[in-house]
This record gives sequence, structure tokens and C-alpha cells, in this order.
Amino acid sequence: MIAGRMKYKLTLLEPTTVTNDFGEETPTFTETATVHAERVNHSGHRSEEVAEHFPDYRVMFNVRDAHTVAENWRVQQLGGYLYTVVAIEPNIDRGFKTLICERVNE
Repeated sequence: MIAGRMKYKLTLLEPTTVTNDFGEETPTFTETATVHAERVNHSGHRSEEVAEHFPDYRVMFNVRDAHTVAENWRVQQLGGYLYTVVAIEPNIDRGFKTLICERVNE
């Protein structure tokens, strides 16, 4: 991994649950860190279900393996989109993790 290619800033968001006065749990995301990343691949597709079109955007980021991140976390690209981490591929020899992400459609 070459540090000059790490030009994207990502905010890592850890999933947590908050319980209100009635005992109802709502999922929230807590910001843990802002890290530099390299965008490896990005793609966009369109799927059709029940006569409706749905966008499907995927992206892969390389981040250093020193950063704590897990599946189902969210990643906010600064000045960009919000993604959900679907899978993580470690590369121990080169010292990074590849985050495979899907864009959140909310």
C-alpha cells in the first residue's frame, strides 16, 4: 500500500442500540474514528423488483489494519455517500484491510 493513494477520508460508525423510557431499542451509529483510505473499486447497477427500479452501488476501500472495523458497521465518506460494510478481506502481508461496502439507501 502506498500512502499517496490514500486520498479519501472515511468516518467509521459503530452500530449501537439505544433504549428509550418504554424499553424500545432503536439502532444508532456512533462515530469512532476518521481514517484515510484508498478506493480500489466502485460500481453501480440497477435492479428491478416488482416493476420498481432500485440502485445498487458498491465500493471497495483499503484501510490500514490498525483501525478497528467490523462487518455491519457503516462508513461515511467525507463529502460523499454513506456505506454499510458487508465484508472485510484482510491482507496481512501488506498491512491493510479491504472493506467491501454497499451504499445505504435511506
